[in-house]
Amino acid sequence: MMDTPFDYTAVLKSDMSGTTTSMIAHQPLPGQPLRAVIWSVRHGAWVSAPQIAAGLLYDDRNFDRLRNIDRAAAEKISLEALHVELPSEADLNAIADEGERMGWEYGPPRS
Repeated sequence: MMDTPFDYTAVLKSDMSGTTTSMIAHQPLPGQPLRAVIWSVRHGAWVSAPQIAAGLLYDDRNFDRLRNIDRAAAEKISLEALHVELPSEADLNAIADEGERMGWEYGPPRS
């Protein structure tokens, strides 16, 4: 479990409407793999998926679809746009820890 706070990024629709389609909570730690939890529509849950998050966060083609926000804004957007509560930082750490233990780079397998 990490003590480093998460950063938050809202992912917007590609149609430039400004509609949030997902949220990424991430811990970019120097010299360590990215820890990231995203809202997965497919799973209907918050999941550890650092490779998906990295693909969005570090691809320059997505610069206009990403908005870095603070925790308060992330909580509000999560409720209003995604209709789900943003997990606490402790819960985000637990989700990321589980993903690391299970080797889930792209989220858990679909059951």
